Amino acid sequence: MDSPRKPLPISAGESAWRSVFFLLSALMAALAMVDFSSGRLAQGLGDLGVSSLLLSMLAQYPFLQAFLRASERPDGRELLQKEAERLRKAQPWTARASAWGWAMMLLSLGLRLAGAE
Repeated sequence: MDSPRKPLPISAGESAWRSVFFLLSALMAALAMVDFSSGRLAQGLGDLGVSSLLLSMLAQYPFLQAFLRASERPDGRELLQKEAERLRKAQPWTARASAWGWAMMLLSLGLRLAGAE
């Protein structure tokens, strides 16, 4: 049986990363609400999609660190693949948030191409 891993402490860089993406996500969600209340469905869906994508980025700081470390190592590709898989298992909600974000953005694009605002 796997023993639960103790979470790593959050560094100052990761804390700043999370704060920036959270604030940007909140801003985009607020813009989406303004668009929805103004009757701009396509614009609101696009803004909501961007907000969801930004939220999915909250937990990606360890991958950024692995990317920087991998650029200095000959086995960097394997390191990146392992880190990406570890993050997918540890934070499955990020993949769902990202998928919903892309879906809303594509729906927004389709509505705009159809002439909706």
